[in-house]
Amino acid sequence: MDFPTSSNSPSDGGSRTLWFFGLCASIVLFVLFLGIVNHCYNKHYGMPLPAPAVTNQNFHEFMPGIKRGDVEELLANVERWECSICAFQSLLQKPACSLCGTPKDTRLVEVSPEVVVPRMTRSSSVLRRSSINYRHRSKSTLPRHSMRRLSVLFQKAIVPDDLNARQRSARMRKQWSRQIDGAGHVSWKRHFLDSEDFPAAFFVQLNPSQDEMFANHEVEPLDECVVITLRGSIVRGLDKTQDTDRLTEPDSPVDESEAGAAVYSELKSTKAIAWLDLATGDPNKTVLGTSISEAMWNSLLPLTKLAFTLKYAWFLHQTADLFVPYDELYIKTKVSRHRLFEEALENLLHLDGRALCAILRFQFVGESGLDAGAIQREWYMLVAQAMLSESSGMFIEANRDDHSFFINPNCAADMTETAVHYLDAFRAAGRFIGRALLDGQVLPLHLSPVLFKALLGMPCTLDDIETLDKTLYKSLRYLLDNKHVDELALTFSVTQARAGKLIEVDLVPHGQDVPVTDANKHAYIERMMRYLLFERIQDPLHALIQGTYDVVPPELLLVFDHKELELILCGQSDIDVDDWETSTITSSNLKNSAVLEWFWQLVRALSSADQAKLLQYATGSSRVPVQGFQGLTSYDGKICYFTLKGVPYTLGAYPVAHACYNRIDLPLYPTQELLDDAVRTLLLSDPTGFNMQ
Repeated sequence: MDFPTSSNSPSDGGSRTLWFFGLCASIVLFVLFLGIVNHCYNKHYGMPLPAPAVTNQNFHEFMPGIKRGDVEELLANVERWECSICAFQSLLQKPACSLCGTPKDTRLVEVSPEVVVPRMTRSSSVLRRSSINYRHRSKSTLPRHSMRRLSVLFQKAIVPDDLNARQRSARMRKQWSRQIDGAGHVSWKRHFLDSEDFPAAFFVQLNPSQDEMFANHEVEPLDECVVITLRGSIVRGLDKTQDTDRLTEPDSPVDESEAGAAVYSELKSTKAIAWLDLATGDPNKTVLGTSISEAMWNSLLPLTKLAFTLKYAWFLHQTADLFVPYDELYIKTKVSRHRLFEEALENLLHLDGRALCAILRFQFVGESGLDAGAIQREWYMLVAQAMLSESSGMFIEANRDDHSFFINPNCAADMTETAVHYLDAFRAAGRFIGRALLDGQVLPLHLSPVLFKALLGMPCTLDDIETLDKTLYKSLRYLLDNKHVDELALTFSVTQARAGKLIEVDLVPHGQDVPVTDANKHAYIERMMRYLLFERIQDPLHALIQGTYDVVPPELLLVFDHKELELILCGQSDIDVDDWETSTITSSNLKNSAVLEWFWQLVRALSSADQAKLLQYATGSSRVPVQGFQGLTSYDGKICYFTLKGVPYTLGAYPVAHACYNRIDLPLYPTQELLDDAVRTLLLSDPTGFNMQ
């Protein structure tokens, strides 16, 4: 079935209705299909390696011929355990939670209420603010000292105050969920709140009536033909009968200077994007501000309650339908390593219509490697790393505990020397995220939980500031917990560094002259929330959200919470060597050799950084897929397991990686010391580059 592939997709009632019924039908068929696929589990998954494949070194014969979505379906009924911190369900053999890293036998000690937040009119919300939002509420959780006493009764009990940054962020994923009542009204349900005395909640939403602000730069639509992108230029009108594997200079290339033309005029952000009170905002709408029918909500909300593996399998099948068939349109890009980031932004901005969901292939200038999967993985990895680098000016490291990144509040000033306008860059970054979700690529793009929440339109509270800046969160908590705050000499303003200077930003008109007192401290905290989480980044945030949904329809991401979205985009950061070894195919000559045992001993002894580097050598990416090592794929999206092939040893030989096939040719070293020296020496070199296979 067809999905809209961008924000410019047809919006007429007929197309929208057909798309909706297609989505509902796919949900029903997906549930029925799970039973059929489980029947085939033993046939396709977990079977022993066929002898001919081992003996003849024909590893492709063993590859199961399935895709990532099939892996999730085959694992649908596999036994799992639920984490007490974040409620994520991990495979039974996993000793720690795949989402937050909490050991299996750890228990969280807390008791929390559930609060439904109904939608209210603006007039009634004023009363609600004074009577509820800013009223100190009696806590229904256990007293903290009681929880600590109770925790010592258990061997591995933990209280909320003792959670690390990763655990706190994962726990917050279950703070909110949508529900629908009998009248068809959707509302947000709050399941717990750490800051009970400040329950105010807000969310980000784009106003669809301002879409013309994103369309003031006319881009000529691409013809329905094969498209080749050459060094940042798009060649249109190529005959499909031509040899598309050969990259040639176009007759009339697009002027590369045009790539830097601003797609945006200066945004009137107060109209284009809004920070809405949960009591007055409309939870029936997507983050783009588009309405969703009651019937569609009735189809989507049950999916939100499913285990992640089922939701992810559904998502993979939906995104598979978004791709434009390869024989109709594909994009081949020749990339210069020294301009990789700039060209990536330019190319992503110039994609339009069907090209946004066309299949991508890459080749690095001056390198002989052909893209059978690994070059695409490396391109994604390098662009993500460049995007988070300080030199790009786009993001800053906001939390040193979990090393998460937030939009640079000074990006407009710091990106004046870039080839594209700073808002264009964030629109391209959003498209990059959307394409990664579509291609199933996992990225080293560890954004702040606040940004993932914003991408999904999820509510934010005072608790979310802790994930952004723990010190500032404690300062705001101090104001709530103590009286006589006027003695601190605070005003309704905040100091911010801009262009190397410290300036004072007013949170309200003439805020520098308005002191913070016990009477207005709640209003001050709300204004600080608005400024920290939204106002200082609202224009680039708008562009980032719009760019993401240029590629992926918002309905497909509604079923996930912000940590699940991060898991899909970033994969697993921890490398489970046991999973790696279990999911590896080995040649027969290695199985009968001590070299195999030596190799895995060495991998376990490596540091986390060197393990990631070895994985990058072997696959083109340092990240582990969502499904673990059994989710490694080749260029066609089909499962391609990591493979170790034993080869004869010659003096001075090193292991050779074939990243496109997730394979390492491992010499049969006569001693363990020679193997260790060879691998460790290899890890000293740069893992990027495709002059070899």
